[in-house]
Amino acid sequence: MNAPTEISAEPPAHRSEVRLWLRLLTTANTIEAEIRRRLRDRFDTTLPRFDLLAQLERAPDGIQLGELSRRMMVSNGNVTGLVERLAQEELIDRQVSETDRRAVQVRLTARGRAVFTEMARAHADWIAELVGALDPAEQDALSTQLSALKASVRPGGTKSKPKRQGGTMRRQNAIAAPLAGFTPQHFGFAIEGGIATVTLNRPEKKNPLTFESYAELRDTFRALRFEESVTAVVITGAGGNFSSGGDVFEIIEPLTAMGAADLHAFTTMTGDLVKEMRACPQPVVAAVEGVCAGAGAIIAMASDLRVAGTGAKVAFLFNKVGLAGCDMGACAILPRIIGQGRASELLYTGRFMSAEEGERWGFFNRLVPAGEALSTARETARALTQGPAYANGLTKRMLHMEWAMGVDAAIDAEAMAQALCMKTQDFRRAFEAFAGKTKPVFEGN
Repeated sequence: MNAPTEISAEPPAHRSEVRLWLRLLTTANTIEAEIRRRLRDRFDTTLPRFDLLAQLERAPDGIQLGELSRRMMVSNGNVTGLVERLAQEELIDRQVSETDRRAVQVRLTARGRAVFTEMARAHADWIAELVGALDPAEQDALSTQLSALKASVRPGGTKSKPKRQGGTMRRQNAIAAPLAGFTPQHFGFAIEGGIATVTLNRPEKKNPLTFESYAELRDTFRALRFEESVTAVVITGAGGNFSSGGDVFEIIEPLTAMGAADLHAFTTMTGDLVKEMRACPQPVVAAVEGVCAGAGAIIAMASDLRVAGTGAKVAFLFNKVGLAGCDMGACAILPRIIGQGRASELLYTGRFMSAEEGERWGFFNRLVPAGEALSTARETARALTQGPAYANGLTKRMLHMEWAMGVDAAIDAEAMAQALCMKTQDFRRAFEAFAGKTKPVFEGN
């Protein structure tokens, strides 16, 4: 017998803490992305290369590869690839141990030390510039607070305690707006009228994704779980295209040099983006124009509703680059939208599906003239914001959960979900509006 699925009616707690975490994460990601850009523009190098050279600068007598891998917190395979390229550029020297032929010692060459010294000076100047909005006293105070926070979250650190109010333990319930004032580094983001609009914004390259944009999108959808001012989400691309997928030179090329552990960490992160899109309570509407390929097709697929302009075309291109079609949930989600046979065709061939074909197969909910996908998606989202937000969130959750349920368990879970909705004020508002022959105005509670 299937046990009924427990569904909590309690709103999310600790919103102020989530907002703080998001600010810390966004700030760190923003600074890191700027450092990466400056290293690339000025020195034609990457942050992992800089970090490796920095570790070697601290060990003038050299260091073994295993210890270098541990210090950089990456796999041996990934370090080996970096070492190979830096040795080819004569920035580091490799020596095999005389006592253990399996042990390789690496150290900076004279040229490598000179190159790193110039990089390190520039890096220090950049950091000073990027945190320059705070005066020295503010920087010291923030550093002290972050040190205390870091110590508290380590194993054995201090545990935070719930505050007491009126002699009883009460949950902190700050304003549920962790995304208020949020300005992402890697895509456009705006909240207006209860609708959050995410715009993939690299139009000169058809809006490809990078390691950083994957992570920032994942974190944004995770934060949307707590953002009560948003009741619908629209995701689109700038410049007449949705997204061409992963950037060839910023993702695919680096992946060829990674070890298995790092590759699995990457594929887990990309899958987490889909999980967060499915877990946020707001319906997500994809506005698709032009090219929608690879990871871009996955993002459209993971959305709840999809609107296409004529001329849009969708392809799950993974087999075109030697990969399996089972990426980011495609083999689980796509067949549920368009059917097993049609999904198999797209995933085996990697061919483009036209907008007309996509509408006929059920991938697209609506097909509109080219250039009108975004406005139509916003109209759809606006209609959703006028509905019962709490009930819509439960509908989304049950649509996702019931994929893995038997019929009896699904019926039991829906009975519980519907009973919760019957306790909401929106349900009462609907009855009173019906009785008074007026249109209900839902407030999401």
